[in-house]
Formats: sequence, structure tokens, C-alpha cells
Amino acid sequence: MPEGYGALWYLCILGFFKEFRPSESFLTQYLVGSWKKLTQEEVNQEIYPIGTYSTLVLLIVVFLITDVVCYKPIIIVHSLAGVACYCLITFGTSKDFVQAAEVFYGLFLASEVAYSTYMYASCEKDLYQKVTSYTRIALQTGRLVSGSVAQFLISCNVLDLHELNYLSLTGLGIAALFGCMLPSTSKSLYFHRIGSEKVDSAVETPSNSNYSAPPNASATEDILLSTEYLEAVRYNPKKEDYVISNTDNEDYEQLSGFQKIWSDFLHAYSNMYIVKWSIWWALTNCGYLQVTAYIQNLWQDTVELTKEPLYNGAASATYTILRGLLLLLALSKYLHFQYIAYGIFKIFYQVSMIFANSEVAKSLTRDSHGLVFGFNTFIALILQSLLTVTVAGKGGFQLSTRLQLPLISFQFLVYGGYYIAIGCGFGLIAIANSIQGCHQTIRNVPTGE
Repeated sequence: MPEGYGALWYLCILGFFKEFRPSESFLTQYLVGSWKKLTQEEVNQEIYPIGTYSTLVLLIVVFLITDVVCYKPIIIVHSLAGVACYCLITFGTSKDFVQAAEVFYGLFLASEVAYSTYMYASCEKDLYQKVTSYTRIALQTGRLVSGSVAQFLISCNVLDLHELNYLSLTGLGIAALFGCMLPSTSKSLYFHRIGSEKVDSAVETPSNSNYSAPPNASATEDILLSTEYLEAVRYNPKKEDYVISNTDNEDYEQLSGFQKIWSDFLHAYSNMYIVKWSIWWALTNCGYLQVTAYIQNLWQDTVELTKEPLYNGAASATYTILRGLLLLLALSKYLHFQYIAYGIFKIFYQVSMIFANSEVAKSLTRDSHGLVFGFNTFIALILQSLLTVTVAGKGGFQLSTRLQLPLISFQFLVYGGYYIAIGCGFGLIAIANSIQGCHQTIRNVPTGE
């Protein structure tokens, strides 16, 4: 790492404070409360969709310039976007301010790519696992402390929901400060490569390999989650498998930055195994983003029906320590059961994403993980935007999270059906592949004279 391990500690502290946003656990309740006086329908159809659309558009811009500017400026922009978002939410006096806040929240999410790419560009490959572990702990600790502090302060009537925003602003401000203190890096994956990376041995791409190359970048924090697993997998190359020769590598180094991006893109997505798992990744991530965007609305609707107190902060903290249950979420009127079902949903999501990430990463022959997962995230956001327009946004069905008669949240009913459709589709593909494999095995068995 630059300056020894100083950059790592700055990065960990930054990661902790950027995730320390206590007011986020109660955002929907705050917006529909006496402070902003928005309706559930406005939040559902006119506020949250803007964040989805903004992330989609801004991800393209951020992804293209992050490598060019060598990460650090985008890390600073990441934290400042969070500060701007909560300033508008806290001090804004109308719906327009909240909508503008969602645009900055979209920038906050889109620029998160710089956090993970910086750490890998700033260290040697043999340190990837250690760096990933430390930053992962920092991020999750920030989420745990954030949820716990929020719940404690609200339950004990120490602060109200409006005052929680000041804590979020403080955390993001400290994150921006440590972002400025990060040592600059003079190298990046495509536009500022230092020297030529030698490829001394064969590199494999078959779908049945055990290889998992260490990722250079990730588009979301959930991609970062998988790198500890990916780093633990080792690979012994075979010469008969796909090879990148030193000559090919030297030709690659002569390309411009954008030509390298296009070359890696074509190289990755010409592999149908990568395409298959990328589709799975995008579809799954799309549903996850949609659920997490609207889950607080469901909880708020349930509270209005049952008059129970909210424990969103405690629930968020518990998830940090611990998918198909969405149908039960849609049908349940019990808030505590919804918390539990949502927690299990997130756990299954993380496990399935680790598996999908590893299957994609182990088939890549160059350090193009950030490119591939960034593009997959872009596809997931396109799908999420379409789902938002169709299900919740204006111009679509405008389904509500409200528990309507007979106590069903039709919006989450759709999300549950979405995951069932994905599961059935890939299940049928798996069965077809198994049958095809059995037939191939039978044909290859020698018959007796």
C-alpha cells in the first residue's frame, strides 16, 4: 500500500463512517412524518424511483472516469454526494428538495465503485485477501453500529428522527475528510498502467475450472463481499487450456485505455459460461435492489395498521450479524415476522451472490472483474428501472406496499413472483443440462461385444 499501511487504515476508517448513517434505517418514517409530510404514494412513486434512475445514468459516467482520474477524486465525490443528499433531506422544505436528494443518493451509490477499485490498485496481489478482510470488517462494523445507535436513540427518546440526520451528516463528513487524506495512486487498470504485466503461465477459462482470480474492482459492496471467497480458491494451470501468450499480452499493452476496455469486454462476454452466470447475477441483484429500496415502505404500512413500534435500526444491525420468503413478506401483517423474513432473504442473497460471483470470476483470463461486474450491475439497474416503472412508478401499475384486503402487499407479491420465476427458469435449465449430460455419458459408455 502507498505509505506503508497508512492508506489501508484511512480506507477502513472511511468505510466505517460512510456506512454510519443512522437516519437511513428510518427514512420512510421520517419522510411521511410531521417533518416532511409526504404521503406514502409520493414516497413510493415519486421519490424512491428517482434514486434508481439516477444511479443507472450516473453509473455509466462514474465507471468511465474512475479509472482515468485514479480513483481518489471519485472517493471524495462519493462522500460529498452523501453529505449533499442528507443536507437536502434535513434542511429541504419541499418535495422538490427530497427528489434532488435522491439524485445525489444515486451519485453516492454509483460512485461506490471507486472505493473498492482504489484498494486493489494500491496494493500488490498477494495483499488482496488481507485488504479485503479489513475493509469488509470496517464496512460491516459501520452498518452494525449505525443500526444499533439509531435504534437505541429512538427507543430511549434521546433523539428524534430529524436529529438522527445530523449524525448521518457527521459520519459522511468524516468519511469525506479521510477521503482527502488518502494517498494518491498513480496507477490504474486501463489508463495508467505501470509497466507491462507479464503472463508467465497459461490461464484457463473452461467452466469447470477451480480458478478464481483476485478481483481488481467491484461495482457494489456486495461484490466486495465475495472477494474473500475468491481469494481462497487456488488454481493450477494446464497448458492444454486457453493460453494468453507473452506476445498477446505485449500487443494488449499497446492498446489505448478504451481499446483495452473494449477488448476485455469482448473477451469476457464471448464466453457463454460467463454470460449465463452474469444473467443470473443481474436478475438476482435487480430483485435485491428493488426489495431493499421499498422494504421500509412495507414496514411503515404495517405499523400504521398494527400500531406497533418500529425496530428498523435493530433489524438493520441484526442483518449485519446474520429469497423466496418475499411471498410471506407480502402476506404477513406481523412486523416482527417481516423483519425475520427480510433478514433470511438477505442472507440467502449474499450466499447466492458469492457463488455467482465466483463462477463468473474464475472464468476471466484478465483482471477485468471490475469491468464485468460493473457492466452486470448496469444491466441489473436497467432491469430494476424497468421493474420500478412497471410496478411502482407513475405510468405503470402503481402498486402499493400497503397491506390491502385481504392483507396483501401486491407490490411485494410481484417481487416474490419475480424470484420464483427466476428460480423456476434456471431450475429448468439445470435439469435440461443434467439430462443432456446423462445422455452424453450413456453414449460414451463402450458396449460389450
